Amino acid sequence: MTTPKPTLTPDEFRRIQRVIDRALKSVDRITLGRQRRVAIERKLDGSEVTAADRAAERNLRQALGKHWPGDAILGEEYGGTLALAGRTWLIDPIDGTASYVLGLGTYGTLLALLIDGEPVYGCIHLPAMNETTYAATGQGCWLRQGRSRPRRVTVGAARRYGQADVGLTSYKVTDLGNPKGPWRLSKLLPEVGRVRLVGDCVQYALLCRGELDGALDPKMSAWDIGALMVCVREAGGYVSDFTGSTKNLLTASTFMAANSKSLIQQIAKRLATR
Repeated sequence: MTTPKPTLTPDEFRRIQRVIDRALKSVDRITLGRQRRVAIERKLDGSEVTAADRAAERNLRQALGKHWPGDAILGEEYGGTLALAGRTWLIDPIDGTASYVLGLGTYGTLLALLIDGEPVYGCIHLPAMNETTYAATGQGCWLRQGRSRPRRVTVGAARRYGQADVGLTSYKVTDLGNPKGPWRLSKLLPEVGRVRLVGDCVQYALLCRGELDGALDPKMSAWDIGALMVCVREAGGYVSDFTGSTKNLLTASTFMAANSKSLIQQIAKRLATR
């Protein structure tokens, strides 16, 4: 007998979103208020981090702890455990710090809730664009822009591989950055309809409402992936790692999404072509 996957009730979904919305207003004051005024540090992996990243995560941890004190938390800046039992929150306070430190608005805040290791809620919040995409398993994907009422969004109609508009965050770990890189992005770029370096979580928000057909990220972590999985799936899209596998996706190092299963399979096949 198959064990049913965990889900939230509609009331739980609404309550979570109310709490998250209030918390994000406070976080926005940090990220928007400090942009262009923060010193840049480097982590051990070479990625950028700022005091705003850390302050935003502390703020979110405090808000989540106040409302759900028994829940575990795993965040990019302060760590934690990816628990496979019980409830775990995933936090990326500034997804796209590389854009943030340049003063660009193409960054976001990501939150996800796991129950027994399964993502059941996801939120892609874009402060500079004043919009939030959020979803819960079985309850659709929703977009709120400014003060407008939330509206349900879905991915666009499937398009052929040669016509697809695809977003990309980075090419460093592909053959474009290193000829011996494991992923053959040079094979993909001339074949799809158009490629844009949209970057980070912004491209998945665009995919969820039909403005992109696919999105690729060659370097990811659980706090990035959790929210994107829920939003894309609930918008009617498909997700996988760069091999096309959905197994253990939260712990994968690569991630991609598309508006059709056929497109995601074709992209995976091309990325692996030698």
